[in-house]
Amino acid sequence: MMRSYFRIFLFLSALLSFAHLNAQKIERIEILRAEALVSDFKDGKEAQKLVGDVQFRHKNALMYCDSAYMFRDINSIEAYGSVRINQGDSINLYGDYLHYDGNTQIANVTGDSVKLISNEFILTTDRLIYDRAANVASYYTGGVIVSKTDSNRLRSERGFYYSFRKRFDFKDSVVLTNPDFVMESDTLVYFTDTEIVNFLGPTTIKGDSNLIYCEVGWYKTIEDQSKYFDHAYLISETRKLSGDTLYYDRNLGYGEAIGNIKIVDTLEEMTITGQYGEMFELKDSAVVTIEPLMIKDLDGDTIFLHADTFKIYQADSNKYMLAYHDVRIFKNDLQAICDSVAYVLNDSTIQLIRDPILWSEENEMSADSIDLVLKNDQLHSMHMRPNAFIVSQVDSIRYNQIKGDKMIGFFKDKKLKKIRVYGSGQTIYFGQDDEGKFIGVNWAESSDIEITMEEQEIKSITFISEADASMYPMGELDPKTELRFKGFQWRVEKRPLSKEDLFKK
Repeated sequence: MMRSYFRIFLFLSALLSFAHLNAQKIERIEILRAEALVSDFKDGKEAQKLVGDVQFRHKNALMYCDSAYMFRDINSIEAYGSVRINQGDSINLYGDYLHYDGNTQIANVTGDSVKLISNEFILTTDRLIYDRAANVASYYTGGVIVSKTDSNRLRSERGFYYSFRKRFDFKDSVVLTNPDFVMESDTLVYFTDTEIVNFLGPTTIKGDSNLIYCEVGWYKTIEDQSKYFDHAYLISETRKLSGDTLYYDRNLGYGEAIGNIKIVDTLEEMTITGQYGEMFELKDSAVVTIEPLMIKDLDGDTIFLHADTFKIYQADSNKYMLAYHDVRIFKNDLQAICDSVAYVLNDSTIQLIRDPILWSEENEMSADSIDLVLKNDQLHSMHMRPNAFIVSQVDSIRYNQIKGDKMIGFFKDKKLKKIRVYGSGQTIYFGQDDEGKFIGVNWAESSDIEITMEEQEIKSITFISEADASMYPMGELDPKTELRFKGFQWRVEKRPLSKEDLFKK
């Protein structure tokens, strides 16, 4: 029995010693001054009432007010009127009412205009909870933060300030206002010393000339630089840029996109896709590389154009799209390859440069350069110069051919209807009867020739100037040697037959 009592005595002694040690750790709130101090009761609890220029101290914080109740037994105070908490030279907290618990070091401040002022910002709300032990301030009823170092103003429904880390977490209806833009988000993390904002939810940034959207990203407000992820896009006056990752420098007007990018030109109704792109807003230009593809409605159909690099820019009031190198074009009724393309958007001219080959139905057309002229988003005409050549296959060894210094072809209803040959015109045409049997081959030369087409075949040949023409019986001339003009080539194996063929090497 004595041993049991002894054990209980040891346990109680240890418990009392632990409580004594804890009591030693808890620092009491000190009264530094007051004009009057009387004993009183508040809400049924014994208290000391202090009136007039009241000042307390707890650890390294000073607290001021007009009047207060101090509850010594629970180490807490309630303060009223002109409340202020000062913690070193970095934090000042103002309000109309304060409840402060000295054991937990939690201050609850309320009022019409509660202000937390630091060296970097001023936070205004109507209720603020400040945990001095953790150095965390929080609000849940709406607050506004104004930066002291720039013109940023931020509003949110909830906010948490971690003073050691100089960090704010904002949640619900977050709006950051700057003279150059307005940012709206679901969740923001803001570092007051570096003035860097992190987005953690659907976010829009609206400026005078553009709009940015993302769901994850960051913004350096001092440098006006930002990076965006997850469904990110940037919209300017006539263009939309999207991609897996976007980078934007507002001062330079420079945007960069990486992965699954898309540039939509709403004015030209044109889309460019690829894996890497740059946009120069001030120059109204953009560059796309790595699997770039242009998509545009044309003739009620869609034209696809692929090259190593695309560049869109403005010069001398004209708007251009350049595509280089290894250009490939596919449209259901028109295909082409060349080294480079210059698309003059103002006058709707597509220039195929360096060894261009163009296919329309059965016809293979080539020249040193080819210009395609559009009218009302329809293919109107084709200008080929110099060394213009049109070839169509008759059978495995025979080819109809048209050659000249310059040719202009005219389209109607998406089909080649008329061809005019200027300078050194030559034609080879294999005549066939209604049953498809050969009746001979016509060889003609004239400086200027006009050819009409029907169902993509030659219907008639008209010589504008004096002509030298001959009809040869079948078999008299060798179709592989004598019936091939100088420079003849048949390169149908290079013809892209689908959109997927554009990316084949």
